[in-house]
Amino acid sequence: MISQGLRASPEGIRAAKTALTDKTWSQHKLATALGITRQPVSKFFAGESVSRSCFVQICQQLGLSWQKVAGLPEDVAFDATPKAQFQGADLDTLVREVCQKRQDKIEDQCNTMQMLDISQTVQLMDIYTNINVLEKITSLEWREVSDLLKDFKSESNFNQLGGYKRQRRLPGLEAVLQHSKLIVLGKPGSGKTTFLQYLAIECNKGKFQPNRIATFIRVKEFAEDAKSDSQFNILNYISEEFLSCGIEKESTKILLSEGKLLILLDGLDEVPVEKADKVTVEIRRFTQSFYKNKFVISSRIAAHKYRFQGFTEVEVADFDQEQVEVFVKNWFVAVALNSREDGEAIGNLFINQLHLPENQHIRELAVTPILLHWICLVFQVRDGFSLNPAKLYEQALNILLVRWDEIRGIKRDRIGCNLTPLSKKKLLCKLASITFEQENYFFEKEKILQLIANCLDTLEGTQLQLDREAVLKAIEVQNGLLVQRAQEIYSFSHLTLQKYFTARKVVEISQVEAWNNLVSHMTEKRWQEVFLLAVSMLSNSDEILQIMKQKIDLLMASDERLQYFLTWLRQKSSSISTNYKAAAVRAFYLVCVEQSSCNRPRTFVYTSGYDLEYALVGNIAFDPELALDEFLFSTVACVDELNFAFEHSLNDVLDHVHAFAIAFDEAINLVVDIKLKQVLQKLKKQLPPIDSNLDKFRDWWQAKGKIWGEQLRNILIKYRNIGYYWQFNEQQKELLQQYYDVNKLLVDCLNSAAYVSPRVRQEIEETLLLAIADIEKVRNSYINS
Repeated sequence: MISQGLRASPEGIRAAKTALTDKTWSQHKLATALGITRQPVSKFFAGESVSRSCFVQICQQLGLSWQKVAGLPEDVAFDATPKAQFQGADLDTLVREVCQKRQDKIEDQCNTMQMLDISQTVQLMDIYTNINVLEKITSLEWREVSDLLKDFKSESNFNQLGGYKRQRRLPGLEAVLQHSKLIVLGKPGSGKTTFLQYLAIECNKGKFQPNRIATFIRVKEFAEDAKSDSQFNILNYISEEFLSCGIEKESTKILLSEGKLLILLDGLDEVPVEKADKVTVEIRRFTQSFYKNKFVISSRIAAHKYRFQGFTEVEVADFDQEQVEVFVKNWFVAVALNSREDGEAIGNLFINQLHLPENQHIRELAVTPILLHWICLVFQVRDGFSLNPAKLYEQALNILLVRWDEIRGIKRDRIGCNLTPLSKKKLLCKLASITFEQENYFFEKEKILQLIANCLDTLEGTQLQLDREAVLKAIEVQNGLLVQRAQEIYSFSHLTLQKYFTARKVVEISQVEAWNNLVSHMTEKRWQEVFLLAVSMLSNSDEILQIMKQKIDLLMASDERLQYFLTWLRQKSSSISTNYKAAAVRAFYLVCVEQSSCNRPRTFVYTSGYDLEYALVGNIAFDPELALDEFLFSTVACVDELNFAFEHSLNDVLDHVHAFAIAFDEAINLVVDIKLKQVLQKLKKQLPPIDSNLDKFRDWWQAKGKIWGEQLRNILIKYRNIGYYWQFNEQQKELLQQYYDVNKLLVDCLNSAAYVSPRVRQEIEETLLLAIADIEKVRNSYINS
């Protein structure tokens, strides 16, 4: 039977007009809020008959009792509202029945994942890693660039900036429990869809929100299926979805009216631009009409413009170390199809290698789930992290720029189809090189917009004028390569990508001027990765490596004492009979001298230890002669440490005493020269017993220790040509540190370069760590030969 319409009484009309005025609404705005045409609203205020459902909706929107407005008794029920038919146990029974009928559909929709470059589907519950969310959206906070720089203590914490470090992380499930209406925002590939699928599966199993029915809607598919304006109707969409599971539309309406659904709307940002407004209006209308249900909407953070009334917004946090480890171990079982035991063993190997210092650039990318998946895939194929870093970044960019949307069938606005992925890369190269050169890691919006405008003017192949704000938004929304760290402040999503784009720009130019500019930053630690990336992308690195070597040779050319030291370094190294490269032996003695030449506790100026030696040939201290000298140098260093410790009454004197005893004993044991061994043993006999009485040893050392140390140095100078007091001043020590670091960078570039000619490689290695006079001799020998 068709229910009769209702009309407002004169008193009801007056009350409705008053309520409309209080809300500062027009009749047109009221109709828009209800998602209906203006005609029934006009009839309502004219006192004409309108349908019961429309009448009740208008009154509820105005906050009025529909019975009073119609002039009916308060106990009159709205017979079009099905809730009167179902109460208590009946409603619970209906929920259980519908859950049962929906179970297979939700499993089919949500329990499998199609992962990038993996042919088979993966069970979601086998790979899922719990996410955390931030309760404050970092991009909405008002902060200054100076505030962000205060947090920027080291490159390793770059991903934690813009509020990430300061905020408490809340488990995603807890956030959903706390809020009936939630919007989950996140960067591309941060796990938003996976989280919503997980909610659906857990609800379907009765483990989460057991008294609700999971409903998972891909908003993009909803928009695609709506061929006309009338089809932008979520109620009908859900009703049809439920009908396919054998659930009558009337039952669906009952459940919605009673708030028994967990409605998951995934990918609001994926809706085509031309349909976005209609979808937004319909979501607002639907969530207001059926407000009793629990809603979770997901969207990319940069695409989120419209704020739905009553919804709380949270942001998906980057993976922390624990989440990375859980994901990796799950991945090597569920995706790589290993046994649990083997998968976890490979996962542990992955994690151990990931935390090595040289893999900092990989750790930075691994906080994003989609990139972590791809890194696991590379690790599996190559049995480690052996992929060239430049190729690693290039593949990561292809995922973020093209492939992640491509495999999911998402076509985003390309700003008039002019800004292709290649154009974006060129633009990002320009932006990165300019900002990195100026040491700008964070930039205000107006500045980045001006840079974009300047760059667009010079981009080849960009014929039409592009709106600079639209370009910024496209790179931020579609690819997540630029991110908003706070209101009006941007940065690259990963510092390592800013360095990659900077290196790529240098390679694009490939001119002497560009090489000289790059080499001018050689002593700056923040540029080291740029050098390594650049040489790995060049087809021939001869020219830039030669320019680097020339600048390194001139670094200490004007300091006579340092030149004399380098001459001794060559002489000492040449006296050692070994198969190792001469440059590696020189690097070994360079570090040994620093560790033994301070008249204070040992400070390892060469903080990377024997890295230069390792970069050249590996650990050469296994050579007996070199091992002997290493222990002798250590003994000299321990003598200086003991002098300092006793002089300043340090608490750890006993540790220094034991270190001294061990080093000296090991050195004597390694001595092959009989005369030297006898002299050292005689010198050892002068020492009082070390372990018996520390006070007695202290008294002896304070009286005779310095003289004993001088005797040791004189013996080492005579027999091993080591143990000199070089007495470098602070400026010379700083210069030596720079000299060591840039030589290490040069060797790393040699090892990372895609191609270096044999002649250039040989000349660099043979003249490494030599005084200018010795370098000239080597080069003259090349000319003469």
